[in-house]
Amino acid sequence: MDKARYANWIPVRLVAIPGILSLLLAVGAVFLPYVGIPAGVFAFVSFYFLHARHQFSPRGGDVQARVLDQVLTRLPSGRDVRKVLDIGCGSGALSIAIAKQYPSSVVVGIDLWGPGREYSKHLCEQNAAAEGVASRVSFLRGDAASLPFETETFDLVVSNLVFHEVRGVRDKKRLIQEALRVVKRGKWFVFQDLFRWRAVYGRSDALLDVIRSWGIDQVELVDTTASAVIPTALKLPFMLGSVGVLHGRKSA
Repeated sequence: MDKARYANWIPVRLVAIPGILSLLLAVGAVFLPYVGIPAGVFAFVSFYFLHARHQFSPRGGDVQARVLDQVLTRLPSGRDVRKVLDIGCGSGALSIAIAKQYPSSVVVGIDLWGPGREYSKHLCEQNAAAEGVASRVSFLRGDAASLPFETETFDLVVSNLVFHEVRGVRDKKRLIQEALRVVKRGKWFVFQDLFRWRAVYGRSDALLDVIRSWGIDQVELVDTTASAVIPTALKLPFMLGSVGVLHGRKSA
């Protein structure tokens, strides 16, 4: 059986596009020397994302696995988890890991799998088959802003580094609220995102106050930057420098 192949969080286009622009501008700099400045900027951007892609890869720093572990280690242990939703499942890594952690569970992964990504529903299904959980994991195309499920459907809802990526929703707190909508009363949620990036979510204490105002009295925001052993180069706010795990239990 083929091995699972989980896509890198840094798409090739983030390396290739600035790299190509840098080369084109470098040629232009032969005739217009001042063009060499943007050529250097694009070259730096390309190199940065190439480095980041290597760090995320299992052959590099394996940062993806370590960051994902911050979600897995905060899942409810020894609990009755039967039905799970993974919002923004990508290539299926978190969905599959949860299915293996809860052998009696059924897991649904949802994603838009937009252009420019190295993810697809087919890749998710291949990975689930390779990991031996295809009978309990299904994947659907859907939008995190409007989940195609009834209120209070799942025992556990998870998401990893997705909410800040959702276009068309300016207030990202709406995505948290929509995710919480489908959690059953008395059940659990674990979301990891750039929750400590003030430009996106505001102050952490204010974010928690808003969530509690929705009737979620058991909620905690954990700074996972240090515990994830994130390399210094990846600690920019838009990368992993503001990452945190929001987890808790919906009021019964």
